[in-house]
Amino acid sequence: MRLEHEEKIDSVKYTTVLPRRYVGELKAMAKKKIIPSINQGIRSAVESFVLDYRQRMYETEMKEAVSDKAFMRRTMETQEIFSVSDAENDVKW
Repeated sequence: MRLEHEEKIDSVKYTTVLPRRYVGELKAMAKKKIIPSINQGIRSAVESFVLDYRQRMYETEMKEAVSDKAFMRRTMETQEIFSVSDAENDVKW
């Protein structure tokens, strides 16, 4: 299982303490070939956590931005500017 956003990234060895039951479950998953390795399972879980956290932070920031009148004005102006080109793209070939 390859990480969704995995590229040739700079890796860092980092030691952590995990609950025994999770390590046991990861070992079982690796043995059953559900995940290629315990390491890959941990990396995948960390990636999922970070991506989910980023998404939640983005949503929070957007909710806060709604109360920013200047932001909303710029957003609406930009939307109006692009509405013509968006309509042109709806044409079927």
